[in-house]
Amino acid sequence: MLVLGIGLGLVMQVLVLAVQNAVDPQDLGVATSAATFFRSIGGSFGVAIFGAIFANRLGYWLPRLVAQKALAHGSASSLVHASPARLRALPPAVHTGLVEAISRSLHSVFVWAIPFGVVAFVIALLLREVPLRESQPVGTAAGEDFGLPVTEEAA
Repeated sequence: MLVLGIGLGLVMQVLVLAVQNAVDPQDLGVATSAATFFRSIGGSFGVAIFGAIFANRLGYWLPRLVAQKALAHGSASSLVHASPARLRALPPAVHTGLVEAISRSLHSVFVWAIPFGVVAFVIALLLREVPLRESQPVGTAAGEDFGLPVTEEAA
């Protein structure tokens, strides 16, 4: 998880910079907001899809790995909403089963995420390289690149 977080954190601003560099200066705001919008929508869909996979697999593994007779009261599925104090007080067999069920369910989420990562990597490799702009083109007035009116003082 740490490696994934560091990797995403390092790539987020690079992607915004690439989008901003690929458009004309007058479209800079639209491109930046579109990139942010689609990142938010993608995150929402990702949480929904992978959350559903996790919940489905947890529902599968909990009854198989947590013995119902070992629970004093309640069901294995009620453990998901238990407080940390209650989880620490569980018998070792129940605690081990719960940890194993969560681990296996989370593993399924990452396995399902692999194709998405591969597709994203291939798309990134196929993107056209656009060199970064280093300066304002010669002969343009300040503000002209951004669609702003040029005043006598600026010219």
